[in-house]
Parts: sequence; C-alpha cells; structure tokens
Amino acid sequence: MPVTTPVSPRVFKAIEKSDIHTLACCREEEIRPILPCLVRMSLIAPLDHSEECIAGRKVILRILSGIEVVNSLVALLSIDFPALEVDVKKEQQLRQKLGGGNQSESVLVQNLANGLALEFECSDPTRRLRLLLSEILLVMAQIREPRQDFYHKTSELFDNPCYLEEVSDVLCIALAELPALLPPAEVAEALLHVTNGPILIARMVANQPDCFREVVTGLVMTGDKQDEDSQGGLLRLQAVRTLCQMNPNQALNVRALCVEQCRMPGLAVYLTLDAGKTGFSIASSSGGVGSSVCGGEGGDVVSYVTGLLLSHNHQQRTWFAQFVKSGQRRKYEQQASALVALRTDLSERLRNLLLFNSNDTLPDSQVIHATALLRLYCALKSLANLKFSEDKEIGLLLQLVTCHPPPSAAGVRFVSTGLCMLIACPSLISSQENERRASEWIKWLVKEEAYFAGASGVSSSFGAMLLLMAIHFHVQQLSAIIELVSAALGMKVITRANNLSRIKYIFTHDVFTEQVVTAHAVKVPVTSGLNANIPGFLPVHCVYHQLKSRMFTKHKVPIKDWIYNQICASSTPLHPVMPQLTEVYVNSIILPGSKGAHTDTFNEPISEEEIMAVFSQSIFTEKAPVQDPKPVPKTSAAPFRSLCTKRSMLRERPLFSLSSGQIMPSPSSVSAQLAPHTSMIGNSVPVASVMTSQLLLLYYLLLYEDVRLNNTHQLLANSRRVHSYSPHLFAQLPIRYLLSHAQKEQRLYAGLFSPLVKLLVSHYPQLCLVEDWLYQSPSANSSLGILPPRVPLDPQSVSRAMEDAADKPGRLLVLLDRLMRMPPHQLWPLAAPITASIKCLLQPGVPRKVLDTYRQVWMRLNSLFPRRLWAMTVEGLLPEETQGRSRKMLTEDDIILDPLYVLRCADKVYRCAPLLQLVMYMLQVYLLSSRTFLSQQMQNTPVVSSPHSLVGGNNNNAPQALEEEREKLRGALVLTQESSAVQILLEACLMKDYEKDGAGALALQEIRSIVCSYIHQAFLKDTTLAKLVHFQGYPGELLGPVVRGVPSMHIAIGLNWIPELLQLPDLDKQLFAVELTSHLALQNAMPSTLSISRLGINTMATLLSVLGEEERIMIMEASLPSLVGIGRAFPALTDDLVHLLVMYGRVSTAQSALSAAPAPKSIAFLDTLDEETKDSAEHKMDYEETLPPGSLSPQTLRKHLVRKVPREDSLYARIIAAFRKIVAESSMTHNLY
Repeated sequence: MPVTTPVSPRVFKAIEKSDIHTLACCREEEIRPILPCLVRMSLIAPLDHSEECIAGRKVILRILSGIEVVNSLVALLSIDFPALEVDVKKEQQLRQKLGGGNQSESVLVQNLANGLALEFECSDPTRRLRLLLSEILLVMAQIREPRQDFYHKTSELFDNPCYLEEVSDVLCIALAELPALLPPAEVAEALLHVTNGPILIARMVANQPDCFREVVTGLVMTGDKQDEDSQGGLLRLQAVRTLCQMNPNQALNVRALCVEQCRMPGLAVYLTLDAGKTGFSIASSSGGVGSSVCGGEGGDVVSYVTGLLLSHNHQQRTWFAQFVKSGQRRKYEQQASALVALRTDLSERLRNLLLFNSNDTLPDSQVIHATALLRLYCALKSLANLKFSEDKEIGLLLQLVTCHPPPSAAGVRFVSTGLCMLIACPSLISSQENERRASEWIKWLVKEEAYFAGASGVSSSFGAMLLLMAIHFHVQQLSAIIELVSAALGMKVITRANNLSRIKYIFTHDVFTEQVVTAHAVKVPVTSGLNANIPGFLPVHCVYHQLKSRMFTKHKVPIKDWIYNQICASSTPLHPVMPQLTEVYVNSIILPGSKGAHTDTFNEPISEEEIMAVFSQSIFTEKAPVQDPKPVPKTSAAPFRSLCTKRSMLRERPLFSLSSGQIMPSPSSVSAQLAPHTSMIGNSVPVASVMTSQLLLLYYLLLYEDVRLNNTHQLLANSRRVHSYSPHLFAQLPIRYLLSHAQKEQRLYAGLFSPLVKLLVSHYPQLCLVEDWLYQSPSANSSLGILPPRVPLDPQSVSRAMEDAADKPGRLLVLLDRLMRMPPHQLWPLAAPITASIKCLLQPGVPRKVLDTYRQVWMRLNSLFPRRLWAMTVEGLLPEETQGRSRKMLTEDDIILDPLYVLRCADKVYRCAPLLQLVMYMLQVYLLSSRTFLSQQMQNTPVVSSPHSLVGGNNNNAPQALEEEREKLRGALVLTQESSAVQILLEACLMKDYEKDGAGALALQEIRSIVCSYIHQAFLKDTTLAKLVHFQGYPGELLGPVVRGVPSMHIAIGLNWIPELLQLPDLDKQLFAVELTSHLALQNAMPSTLSISRLGINTMATLLSVLGEEERIMIMEASLPSLVGIGRAFPALTDDLVHLLVMYGRVSTAQSALSAAPAPKSIAFLDTLDEETKDSAEHKMDYEETLPPGSLSPQTLRKHLVRKVPREDSLYARIIAAFRKIVAESSMTHNLY
C-alpha cells in the first residue's frame, strides 16, 4: 500500500538530535510539519545560556522569520493553559461518566451554533484547542466501549484535508502543553479511528521525538495477530510503517518487537522490504557498489524470513506460517498485501540471479545466495504451504535449480539443496517440459559427480545423496526419502507420496536402475577416517540401506570386502550408522530376506584371518607418541591423524564415481596414499583407528554368534550350514580392555557401547561382574617408588624377586609397587612370570603387605586380558606333583569344561587369604562361564525332529520332551559343579591341630570368612544349591561357623526344606537336620524356627521308640548338644525337651538294667570324668564323689582302671548334665523373647 511520508527522515533525525544547522538547510515544505516544535523552542526561555545555545536560537528565529503560519502558532501558545487544563480534566471525568454515547454534552465546547468544521475555522486559538480536544476525548471514550467491528469516527474536522495542517499544529501544541492529561500512546490509538490518522500520528511524534518508542510500542502491543485481516489492522500497519519510514534507524527494532510479541507479521515483512530498499538507495547514493543483483546486500529479506520459518520458537513459526496461509486466501486482484510484496521481491531476486547465467552456469559469487533462496522457497512450501504460481515462480525456480554450479563446497551444497527441492516441491516438474529438464540435470550430476568430489575437496558429496535416493525409490521407502530431505534441509518436509511419482520415475527408469545402483555402491571407495563429525550423506548410508533392502544378495553382489574396509577406516567419534550397518550385515549373512524363503542368496561373513589381522596390531597404538611423519613399517602401527591432514590428498582423487565408464582407484593405491596417516594390515588395508576397528569387529562377532544361536532351529530346519567362529578366535580377543575403554569414552562410542554390553552380558557374563565395574585400582605407594634397589623390570627379574619373597620381601614389594605405576600396555608382558611364580608367595615368612600388593597388581592385569590371566593363574597354583607330570598346560576351554580345576590348587592356598580371594574370584567366573557354555552348547545343537520320525501322532512332542530332558540334565550338571565347589571349600575350613589358638586360629577365621562370603552369594544366586549342599551334608563341626558366617542360611527356614531333611531314611541326615535346626534357632529365633525345632524334638521322640538298641544309644548321644541349643533359644520348648530327656533317661536306665551291674562309684566316671571335675561339689549327685586331694589325675586314673563301665551309665550321666544345662540356660536366666 503506498504511503506518503509526512516527515522526511532527514528532518526527523535533525529535530531528534537538535541539529539546527541541518534544519536551516531544509526547505520550508520539509520543516512545515515540525513548526509547532520550532516555535515552542523559540518562545521558551532556555536553561542553557552558552554562546552555542544563543546562536542556535538565532538560527531558529531566522528559519521562522519568513513563515506566515508562525504567527498563528504563537497565538496558540499564548492562551491560558492552566484554565484549559482544568476544563480538560472535567471533560475527561464527564466522558468517564457518560461514555462515548452522549456527544451533545461537553465541558470544553458549549453553544456550538454552526458545524464543527466551520466553528473551527472561525474561532480564536483558545476555542480551536477546545474543539479539537473535545473531539479527541470523545474518540478516546468511544474506543473504550466493547465493539465487534472496527470503529471509525466520522468527523468534519478530521475528514476535510484542508484543515489537516491546522489540526496537526493544534494537536502538537496541546500534547506539548498538557503532557499529563494526553499521553501520546493513547492519543495515537485514538487517532487510528479518524481519517488521516497515520499522518497525524507521524506529525505528533515528529514534534515530540522522545515519544517515538512509547507510541510505536503501544501500537504494536495492541495490534492483531494477523494485521491484514481487518481495516483496523491495515490502518495500524500504515501508521507504524509511516513512523518507521520517518525514523528508519528504529525500523529493525520495531520488527524485532513484532516477532517477540507475535503480532503484525505484515508490518514485519514491510519493514524488512523497506530496509532493503533503503540500504540500496543509500549505497547507490554514496557512490558504493550498491545492492547485489541477487539481493544479498539489499537487506536481509531471505535470511529473515528463513529464520522465522525455521525458528526454534514454535509460537513464532506458527504465527508466521499462518500469515502466509491467510495471505494466500486473498486474490491478487484485491488490495496488495505484504505477502504479495514479499513474493514479488523474491521473484525479482530469482530473475536477477538468472541474468548472470550463461549456458546454464551459475557464477561462483552467486552460489551461496542462490542456495539460501532455494532453501527459503522450500521452507515456504513445506512449513507455510505456499502454492507456487505457474507463470511467476515455478519456471524461475526450476531454471535456477537446474543451473550448473562451480565445483566447490558451495556448489555441492547448492546441488544438494536443489535435489531436495525437487522432492519437497514436486509441483516444479508437473509439466513434461519441466520433467525433461530435471531429468537431464540429474544425468548431468551423475556424470560430473566425480569431478565435483575431487575438485571441491568435500568428503560428503551429493553423489551419496543421489545413490541413497535411488535406493529408497527402488525399495518403495518414500517416507525415508522425505526424512532424508528433511535432514538435509534442516526442516520438516511434508509431501504426499503420490506426488513423487514423476521424480520416482526419473530416478528408477531414466537414471538409476536397480542393478546399476547395486553395482555402483560396491565400487564406491570407503570414507577414510569415517566419524560422526563428517556431515552430509556418505557412501555408508547408501550401503546400509541397500543391505537393509537385500539388494546386494538379490543381484549377487559381494559386499563383505567393502564393509570390512569401512570398519578398518572408521575413527572416533563413531559414526552412528556403523553399528546399524553391522547389524543389517549380520542379518544378511544368516537370516533370509523374507519368511519362508529357502533359496535366498546370503552375504559372506568376514574371515577369521581378516579379523585377526586387525587384532594382531597393538591395542595401545593410539596412545603411542608420534615421532615423525615417515611411512610406518609393516611391523608397527601409527595412530590415525585428523581428517583435515588428508584434505590435500582428497582434492587429488575423487571419493567415488557414479558414471559407468569411470575407472575406480585400486585398494593398493588408496592404501599407498593413506600410509603416512594410518596403521596398515598386511600390504593393502589401512586402519584409521585401531581401537575403533577392534570394537566394531568385536560387536560384529558377538552379534553374529547371537543371531546364529538364536536362529539355530531355523537354520537346521532349512538344512543350512553357516560359518561358526572358533573359540580360539574369541580367546585371543582383549574383550575386557575394549569394554573398559568404551566405557571410559562413551561419548566417542555413543551408539555402540549399550548394544555391546547387552551382548556381552548374554555371551560373556563372567566379564560383566558387578564387582569388576565397581572396582577401582588403588594408587601406588609414593614413598616406595624412590627406594633402592632399581631392579630392571623384565620377566627374569620378576621371577627371581618372587622366588626370594620370603628372604627378601622388600625387593619384591618395591618391584610390585613399580608395576602398579606402569601403564597397562607395559604391564601385560610381565603377566606370565607374575602368575608362573605365584606359589613362591605361599612360603612361610612372606609378609602380608607383599600378598596384598600382589593381589592389587593381579587385579590390574585382570582389567586387560582376564581370561588368559585366569588360565595362567590356575596353572601356576597347581600342586608340584601335578605340574611335574607330562601333560599339556591348562587352557581356558579346559577349565570351563571342569571349573573344579580352580580348587585343585596347592593346600597352602587355603591358608593364604589374599590368594584365596583370587581363587574365589576365578571360581566364580569359571562356574559362570561353564553355565553359559552349556547353555550355548544346547543352543548350538538343538533337537530337530526329522521327517522320517514323524510317523505316530504323538511324535510331535518328542523333540520338546527331549529338549526339556536336556535342560534338566544341564541344570543337574551345573548344580553338581557348584555343590562340589562348596563342599571342597567347606572341607578346607576344617580346623587342624595347630589352628586351635594363636595365629593359626586368626588365619582360619579369615579363611572361613572368605569362604562363607562366597557361599552366601552362591546361596542367594541359587537357593536350590543351598538345599542340595545340606542334603549332601558336611562335617557337623562346621555347622556353627557356617550358620554364623552365611547370612543367607535363613532360607533353610524360609523355604522350609528342613522337614524334608528330617524325613529322609538316613539316620545321620536326620541327626544333621536336628543339629542344623539347633544352630539356626540360636542365630534366627523366629516363629518358623520354633515350629521346626518342635518338629525336630518330636522326630527324636519317634525315632527313640522305633529304633534298635545301638541306634537309640547313638541318637541320644548325638542329639544332646542340639537339644541344649534349642532349649537355650526357645525356653517355651522346655516342657517338650524335659519330656524327651525323661524318655532318654528311662531308655538309658532300662539299657543299664539289662547290662552287668557296675560299681556305683564308677558310674559315669570314665567317659564324663573331665566334665565332672569341672562341676562344683554342691552340684554332684548322690552317687558321685569328688576326687580326694592329692589323688591321681583323671588321665592317669583312666589308664590304671582296667574294668570298663557300660556305656549306658555314662550316657545316663550326660542326660543329667544336659537337663542341668537346659534348666540353667533357659529357665534360670533372663532371656528376652
């Protein structure tokens, strides 16, 4: 909409900065709008009396001297404003009371005989002020009333253009003299509702420049979300735009306010266009170059609108998109809108860009501007649903898209944007002529892609995008193409699938057939130094999607070598596509492409030789310092350098070619070029990052085995044999070290660490123990590092130091401390002598500090190659007689088959706590390994029903029954191994003669603590193991230590399997159950334990009545200590215990009556003599007597007595002693229950 600027920017800038000399140079027409301000400045007494101020006032008087209107302005300024202010306040109060409906009553204007316009023309200055103020206050009151439509005030005073100058003068003087009663923002809002309101607002602000921001902010804040949908919005847009044209320096600030408040989008567009035009005129007038033909320097229209549509603020995006959509609903024949002006400006920019095209070639200076313009049109189409006009935009856009850019990085970006635009805006090729032009352009891209890639030096060219689009079109993955275009453009593209039929035909029939796509993909050289920092679409994307759609196997194109080379060329941070590529590659090797397909072609797996070629290199190569950039010998490896160091090399050779006649570079030439920057495998394959390649190959191996084992049934049913990697290969992989490295550098292996841990937990749970994740190696002793002697750290020195550990422990301690300081890659070569000489630490006299430090070194080695370390340690702990035999050294596979090899160590290990902890750790991991190995063996050899066996009707269930039987046998074997280990450890806890007191007792206590801790964890892991161990039984003297040291023994009560143990027909097992119940009662006095204890008492009473003579005597002798313990734990069972003891006494008395009568004084003398001598005299029975003083000792007396006393009499005395203890420890003491 055309707007006449009432005040020129030059005059406004001068009055705003009080530049009197600039005003003096202006014409009278230019300064006419600001005369009220100048007259007021000349009449008001100045506060500044400097010569400069006085000179400025003289200039103002000189300016005003020749203007006739000044006299009327002086008269306006000479009225009585205090009296007028009183009346204005009364008028405001009246309007607040009456509202805007009653227009006849007024304080300011009374007795209005003629019309308002005639009265204004004929009145004096005071009445003019009153008339104008009355009209303005009336409008301000009327607009406060709620209305649905925009209110326009019809007034003779404002409608007639001849009064515009005088009304403007009166209004400016009234605002200047009555600032408290007439806020500029409210007056401006009222002026919008009268004719010529925008011009009056501009003149009002010109005479008060300091209120510009206040007025503009008020107008914008009260504006509509869409300013062109109503008459009021258009007037408001015109007013603010007029103000910004008057003060262009604040135009961009006003535009920012519109965006911030999401109001008046049309104003924001007009201000952007005006700013571009203003910049062009200024540049041209100053003699500069001026605006570029593409509009690059002519404002920021393209970047501004693109920023709005792609803003991170959802509210702003929706606001501007709605502006575009609502603007399209207006026809071009209607009044011009901001959207039409924007489209006209963009179309003009398109034409200016195409003016420079010679032979459809785009100049290098215009490529970036053209790319930005295409991206803007894509955003308008996708996000704002802009419909391109057939005659004004579609032809120009397609002509620009199909230009030939120069071979540069910007040119590659332009081509990629053009390809995406053909997908995002399918209407560009709606006609046959446009479709032909687009097809020819894509063919040109295919032909020139190799030249672009080599000349531009960009790692990711548009060739990969072309290939990827062709792949998606062939496999009907149109949604994937839209996602691809969205990712390339950085916006969400919305395109219907049926609108892509023309571009799909171009790709699949004119340019790329399916066989051509597959053949090209396998010839594409791998991306050197592939990492997540390389942007764009790469060959790995193409291969991934072709693998996923099984196009390689469909056309029998081998892809194994390409994938292997790409794995070797990968670097950190890991590209997110590499784990996905590995997954689809593994699936293409093992799984058929579709269900029920038995004749599919499958890809070839990576050979073990190729895998070992990567793992044969040092895993610590990346940490080795680089001395010089000379080519690396074949026997060594150098760390991979940054991709930027190979930019010059990439400029000399193309990444890949899509033309059918292009000769591809051979792998040897690629390797020769990359040799200074990579590690080499053999003579051809470069390894960019050894650690990354090893992690990817480890993930490949684990995933391959996982998929193979999970689909073994299907493979056997289809009579397919797939390659299985040997256990020897897995035994040579440093899995733990690779896993720990990936854990520490998760930011570099973001997409690989989680699936890798998942596979390891399934296949190698022994490498994922919780204690290993939580273990932190302690720091070395700083004071030992400087102590002499400086022993050389070689295998011979380590072996000699360990052999002399008992005589020279300080030497070994210093050496071990130095080992703690060494980096891991230097520590591992010493693992063999460290484990081979481990039995030297079992010599007497080796300090505990040495043993503890050795354990820390061993745990540090355990973080590198644990499986090999375990096997070497088990071999080193074997007894001498075992090592002396002619046999092969133990391997990891041998120990997994028989985990009890770990416990066949030297006997001294079971009295050396630090080494026993290592043995317990290895036992745990090998039992876990054996369990996993057996499960994998069952998966590897499943039971498959053959067609010849399905004769009867019930044979269908035979494989399932056999599988269940195999599972039961596997579980029994696992339980047997674990229970045997527990039994061996319990046997090792038996006390020897020299361990009853002193240091031996302390050592035994520590050993028992270690064993009980292991048993506790084993019982918690499998409660069936606890039941099996106790049903097997173990020495009764260990019941007390086991119950006290194994907290999980309470499961014997909770699972309630002690009653089952009591029901066994074996008398020893029943006595074992009673003794176990006694210890559990003392340790866990619970109601369930009380019930089991009562059951044990009843069982003893029942056995007493059904057993023979010898068995009765045996159970009475064996159960007495247990009954005492039960009585101590549960005083409530005293009655039952006394009743049982009375039965014991009666049986014992009856047995004594049937035997030969002994001397009364010798009863219970021989067998219980030691106990009787401990009792005081007052506790003796009537037939007992104390030995007289000076008599023989009990031992001497035992030897001199020849006649034996019957055992029944001794048992009788023990029953009495047991009764005494029960009474004393339960009823006679204070127990808290």
